[in-house]
Amino acid sequence: MNKAFYIVGIVFSVIFSGVISYYSEEVSDARFDMYWNDYSSFSSYGYDDYTYSSFSSSNHEDLSVEAGLWSLFFFLAFGAIDLLGLLKVKTRTMKVTAIIGLSFTGIFLLWNFGVLTSPGSMSFDEVAPGWSFYAMVMLAFTIVGLVQSVRYGRRQAAGAASQEVKTESSDLLDS
Repeated sequence: MNKAFYIVGIVFSVIFSGVISYYSEEVSDARFDMYWNDYSSFSSYGYDDYTYSSFSSSNHEDLSVEAGLWSLFFFLAFGAIDLLGLLKVKTRTMKVTAIIGLSFTGIFLLWNFGVLTSPGSMSFDEVAPGWSFYAMVMLAFTIVGLVQSVRYGRRQAAGAASQEVKTESSDLLDS
């Protein structure tokens, strides 16, 4: 069952990378358009440039909140995968990667709440490189988790079939 969670985690990390790229570009374009519209309105002295939409909420802030909510979903999913890996797979490598993954997830959740609470001060295109790093780390950790889950399952099946308790571990951290 853990293998399925790790496969979902691999797929989620690839999807999350695409979501990061899309929203980073959209927020960057929206911020550029906002700055360009502000600059072009000051360069003209005519009153015909006046529009009511310039006083409405900015589009880049709305996109940053939307991207932050999507990121929240992915962070919670990766946190659940790491927590299940910590509880279900009993190898040292998996414990270490799960604890590091949970730590990264906690840090990025705090950072994500900063984006959600103040999207005008910290927009999504500014934090996207950090999110991309997180997605790549989670991709690596879910691949390691899948390998460790398969090894742990094989070891459990071999131990149950032969009814022998092995004292030596074939864990990656033991070699």
